[in-house]
Amino acid sequence: MKPKAPLLLLPPLLILLLTFSACGPGDEVDPLTLTPVAITYMTFNQATEAQTEELVIGRFEEKYPAIQVTRTPYNQDPQSYLLGSATPPDVMFLWTGYLLDTAMRENLLGNLADVWEENGFTDAISEPIQAMSYYQGAPYFVPAGHGWTAVYYNREVFQRYGLTPPTTWQEFLTICEILWSSGETPLSIAGNNAFVGTLWFDYLDMRLNGPEFHRRLLNGEEAYTDPKVADVFETMRDLVERGFFVESPATMSDLSSVLSIIRGDSDDPVERRKAVMTLGSNFAVSDVPQVFLDELDFFPFPVIDPELPVGEVGITFGFVVPANAPNPLQANAFAGFMGSAESAQALTQQTTTQLTWVPVHKEYDRSLYSQRIAQAETLMSNADAFGPPMVLSLPNSMGSALNQVLNRLLSQRGEVADWQILLEDARQAAIRNGEYPQP
Repeated sequence: MKPKAPLLLLPPLLILLLTFSACGPGDEVDPLTLTPVAITYMTFNQATEAQTEELVIGRFEEKYPAIQVTRTPYNQDPQSYLLGSATPPDVMFLWTGYLLDTAMRENLLGNLADVWEENGFTDAISEPIQAMSYYQGAPYFVPAGHGWTAVYYNREVFQRYGLTPPTTWQEFLTICEILWSSGETPLSIAGNNAFVGTLWFDYLDMRLNGPEFHRRLLNGEEAYTDPKVADVFETMRDLVERGFFVESPATMSDLSSVLSIIRGDSDDPVERRKAVMTLGSNFAVSDVPQVFLDELDFFPFPVIDPELPVGEVGITFGFVVPANAPNPLQANAFAGFMGSAESAQALTQQTTTQLTWVPVHKEYDRSLYSQRIAQAETLMSNADAFGPPMVLSLPNSMGSALNQVLNRLLSQRGEVADWQILLEDARQAAIRNGEYPQP
């Protein structure tokens, strides 16, 4: 009788087939448990996030012992890993905006329809967030959380003058006038940081012209020479000319803009230029020590035209799998886990500071919310439209023009028409270079 060949000499594919055939008709074999695989997760390397994410990764590895995840910090721009990297990561931390839209449009990401179906994300994630995750009917992004933008103010100063948060633009202007006539500077702005400073353009455009016009403008479908854009600049210039902003606003950083509305308990000022309100993102404010943060509260950017839908701005972050990821099956499992309520709750419970972003999963345990997070979620849930800030929505080539316009506006140099032409020239150049999608 001819001896049987040792099993170890059989081809790997045949071993796999024999494994499946050995199962009964009602048995299922999870391919994620068959062979040990190491995958790479590319993200940022902030100390706090690194420590807490490693703990969440440990939860995933307990659930899938055959998958080992290596958390690796970015050492170049994310787009470099998507545009032809010879060794792409398996999963990448990313955010909504021009980069994600371009990656989806150019087929640089893996289709995550199965991940969404297996994890029930369609029912668990709101429509505005879903819309940013899809391209041509398929999802390529697993969202995990989002930030928010609001007008932050010093509560004690408001109480001193008997002020309450405004809901309309006229109420907002009245507060500015009361503060200014009382010797207070109403507003600060991160004038040397277009990422934060242009949030004023985002909101004034949405409040004057509606979020749909703003969306088309950022997508390159509207001209910056449009009279509607002129209205935005005129409104902003009016605030500057009335002296409502701090002295030399074009030189103020994002952190200084936040610190300017903090008073503190010592005789030494936290920031020389003092103000009472600033338009900013949660991520800028989250760098402020808790003792100072307790002085602050926030309210939504006021409504100018009550007939228009209300748009809000915030960064939505999540996970993508590159189209040429080495281990797509395991990468999809990890991306799905990281977008789950379980992951968000584990991350929250492990962090040593208060949660500074709003989880997108509807099944997240809201009892873990701080008052600030609950307030932010209400702000965003009341919006008719939600999207990333202007700086993340435009091609990188337009960044220089955007910085120049912000600086000239706050320095009161030039005319509105000149600022419009500068941005329109940059838009036309981006169109010629193929940086905007063709209709």
